[in-house]
Amino acid sequence: MTYVKWALRRKTESGTPDLADGLDRRAWAVVWESAVAAHRGSARAHVAPLLRYEREAPRDVMVGVYLWYLLRYRVAELIAARPDADDLHVLADRYYPTFSKLIRGDKSQLADTLLTAFELAAEDRKVSGGNAVVLGSAALGVLLEHPEAELRAMRPHLAAWSERNAAYFREPGGPSV
Repeated sequence: MTYVKWALRRKTESGTPDLADGLDRRAWAVVWESAVAAHRGSARAHVAPLLRYEREAPRDVMVGVYLWYLLRYRVAELIAARPDADDLHVLADRYYPTFSKLIRGDKSQLADTLLTAFELAAEDRKVSGGNAVVLGSAALGVLLEHPEAELRAMRPHLAAWSERNAAYFREPGGPSV
């Protein structure tokens, strides 16, 4: 399993699980709102739900966990296989112009985010902490073509993955996110 590497190890604070599929409703809503806003190119609207979530649930890591899973899922869809570093650099080149409207910096930020998600980043290039959540949500948003439909379609896969790994999320110390 791959998780977002936060600067500090945080313990999971559970939100309200959705009885239909077990996902945390609050975390899912933040992921949805942030990715849709990123897709639309609104930097302010992209970051607003992430900042709100951090204030409301500072120890909760589920947004990062969900984002990282969804980003990996979307990249694998686009590549139609498990990507290698070259595939991720090609994606970064292709999507950087849109990504740069959300995140100030150079193309390496998108490449590093994608490489980190697939555990291919060099140690000194790994994206971590709050940057992983912000950059990961921006990357997810720009990689989506029809965010509402695609997120709806990915949710059951995320829920199934989350259910398979539920015991890990309940362990003391929670995920290394």
